[in-house]
Amino acid sequence: MNTAIVGSAGEDAAARHLEERGFTVVARNYRYRRYGEIDLIARKDDLLVFVEVKTRRSDRYGGPLRSISERKMRTMRLIAGQFLMANPRYHTRAVRCRFDLVAIENGAITWVEDCFR
Repeated sequence: MNTAIVGSAGEDAAARHLEERGFTVVARNYRYRRYGEIDLIARKDDLLVFVEVKTRRSDRYGGPLRSISERKMRTMRLIAGQFLMANPRYHTRAVRCRFDLVAIENGAITWVEDCFR
């Protein structure tokens, strides 16, 4: 199975996982120009979560939990800020934001809430 198919299946599983916990996915693969994308953006009550999904079939390259670099964190912050500016209904003091990681490894889902700031 190629990486695009594995990644897409992982994002589908992560979205279902969040929805089962009361979140509503408001965007998938949210892209900002050439900077990159955020896999999922989900909301529950006054919380907006920017989610990186990492799917791995093995821990050969360190596993999904070790895969978010400083560069990826900076990119996610930039894209999240742009999303908030483009969607003023979420850009209020009433909405809290955080960055999460959903790691899927060999079918097991690990959700790391507030994985960086």
